[in-house]
Amino acid sequence: MQIQIYVSVTVLILIQKSVSKAVSRPSPPASVSIQCDSYGVEVRWKYSDLDQDVQFQVKVIHDYNERNSNITQNLTQSLHLNISNMLFYPAYNRYYVTVTAVRGGEESEPTLSDIFSYNKYATAKIKCYLDFPEVELSPKDGKLHVQFTNPLQLYRNSPALRGLTDNLKYCIETEEGRNEACETCEMKQNTCEASVVFSEYRGEYCINLTGKIGQRFFNLRSSCFTGDMRSSVSRPSPPASVSIQCDSYGVEVRWEYPDLDQDVQFQVKVIHDYNERNSNVTQNLTQSLRLNISSMLFYPAYNRYYVTVTAVRGGEESEPTLSDIFSYNKYATAKIKCYLDFPEVELSPKDGKLHVQFTNPLQLYRNSPALRGLTDNLEYCIETEEGKNKTSETCEMKQNTCETSVVFSEYRGEYCVNLTGKIGQRFFNLRSSCFTGDIRNYPPVTVYVYPVLGVVLTLLFITGIIMLLVSMCNSEMKKKVHLMFQYFTDFSTQPAEECRTLRVEPEAYSVVKIEQSENTKEQDPFLEMSDDELPSSTKGLGSGELEVKSPYGPNDLVGSEQSNLSDFYDCPHAPGKK
Repeated sequence: MQIQIYVSVTVLILIQKSVSKAVSRPSPPASVSIQCDSYGVEVRWKYSDLDQDVQFQVKVIHDYNERNSNITQNLTQSLHLNISNMLFYPAYNRYYVTVTAVRGGEESEPTLSDIFSYNKYATAKIKCYLDFPEVELSPKDGKLHVQFTNPLQLYRNSPALRGLTDNLKYCIETEEGRNEACETCEMKQNTCEASVVFSEYRGEYCINLTGKIGQRFFNLRSSCFTGDMRSSVSRPSPPASVSIQCDSYGVEVRWEYPDLDQDVQFQVKVIHDYNERNSNVTQNLTQSLRLNISSMLFYPAYNRYYVTVTAVRGGEESEPTLSDIFSYNKYATAKIKCYLDFPEVELSPKDGKLHVQFTNPLQLYRNSPALRGLTDNLEYCIETEEGKNKTSETCEMKQNTCETSVVFSEYRGEYCVNLTGKIGQRFFNLRSSCFTGDIRNYPPVTVYVYPVLGVVLTLLFITGIIMLLVSMCNSEMKKKVHLMFQYFTDFSTQPAEECRTLRVEPEAYSVVKIEQSENTKEQDPFLEMSDDELPSSTKGLGSGELEVKSPYGPNDLVGSEQSNLSDFYDCPHAPGKK
């Protein structure tokens, strides 16, 4: 029995060790850094062993307002994540990020980032500053005319300015250090502009631009104009190959230009045709060959757009170059259809089915141009590779995650699903995902181990009780036998008053003398008999003198008188004695 217990415990320990070795705890990520600008915040990190099946859980912790949850989180497999939509009250709050490696059900220790904030006066190691848009410099009436897109319009949906109503206050300082012009640009203005006076004319005119919106400050921006403010400028050539790149997070327009060595800027205009209550044109100025126009889209859930890009040098503009029409609306008449992307899908076995779970796109993309201001629910379908089972579900806005389970008709080594969906008129790209492993529902080892241990312990308990009872019975029996044996064999210890066995002493033999009778006739029968034929009681009579024994033996009196003695003596004989 002890050997069975030892074997059971050893098997349990080996099983627990094998299970613990099967999924080891992953190492923590390293070098968590924050990259923040006018458009959002991105967290980046490093990881030493990416060939393992590792995911990363990113949590954003903020400490300003307790009315909202102070932690937002997301799951990704890449080494960076845009957390712009995970920030609450960015105008005042400060944040830090933790990144945790997850493999199987095991999590590493979290790695923390430095504290960061868009608030200039917050206690944070990383201060996030805004960037001025591209500044357009041109001569106007003998002055240097400064013009740029209003940041309150350009960044109004970015985490830095989301929900703000403060005006922009900015200052322009010349390189001479003598003249400084400070201006205010209101929310309703599309562009901010001012003129700067130089004390003398030169070949190059440079300015430094600073500003703030409430507690959010701008990086210093320097810009120069080369030429004579009084001379004419030739018309630049138009840009080429204007293209549109759109996804779940926004829209970017790109173009080409043959002669970038000239002091050329590009004016980008977005034309939309859905609602006339807002201006049907938004514009921006840049010196690069691309521009994120996500914040310049109005009513993206229903509208369609096209973009024009114009080269600007001095006060001269080229002919505008048009893009193709694009829209997030599946049913709009547009050459370019912008589709959403499903977040990372997590597959795992659950109750003999394949459990599908992913972050709710309505939460993840709620501030992107595709879903901004929408209240529609997500409708998605999951189809297996067998093509037989198709599961359709609805995920509401209030849910943080969307999840369901898929049934497979047979078990295999790999289980693959195709995920499709839509939010109103905005459709998702097809996403395929596979799970490798066994989804069958096996009971845990403890289901078998604990009952076996219970049975073994019960048997041991019963065996112990039986052995204890046997030991107690043996002890009692030994005591009783000893007392009985002592009672029957030890006569010396009998009390004096106990009765004893009656002994009858035999009487002495009596000798009877018999004389020969004169009448011999009575003796003839006996005389004619030989000695062998004579009765034993008459043998020896011929000698002339016979001895006659008593008819009673030595103890014949006891037997013959027993009935008479019982009237006054009933004491039993001692055992073994007669």
